[in-house]
Amino acid sequence: MKNSVPWFHKILLAAYVLAILWTSFSQAAEYRVTGGPIPPSVALLEATSTAHRRLSVQAYVQSASKAAGVNPRVADWIVSHESRHHPEATGDRGESRGLWQINKAWHPEVSDACAYDVTCSTDWSLERIRTGYVDEWSTWKYCKARFEDCPF
Repeated sequence: MKNSVPWFHKILLAAYVLAILWTSFSQAAEYRVTGGPIPPSVALLEATSTAHRRLSVQAYVQSASKAAGVNPRVADWIVSHESRHHPEATGDRGESRGLWQINKAWHPEVSDACAYDVTCSTDWSLERIRTGYVDEWSTWKYCKARFEDCPF
């Protein structure tokens, strides 16, 4: 039994070192993928696991929707289909950016910093939805025709 204790400690130490290395490499890879520092609102979420982060973003979108007078089911459905709740998402060959996939060509007034920022992009998007521009998101425009999970 005496010999098994140091062996167990060595395995535990090796697992700990591997976990630190894995975390370091995954953070470095994420920096390389996004091409720069992560906006402050996203940086706070990066400290949590992916699943927890997705739930945090989802909860924020739903809460902000209620506060803005927008149906939370509509807002969450759009974000889910546009970016899968990933604030750093890009689409349309880099033309659509962030959580809400705000298109550069159609909305040049929205900076990259805002498009990739959870708070800024959500505020901007909810205002567009609240004022009647929900069909700017093609996923919503074609919700009933193309998606089985359309909430309406």
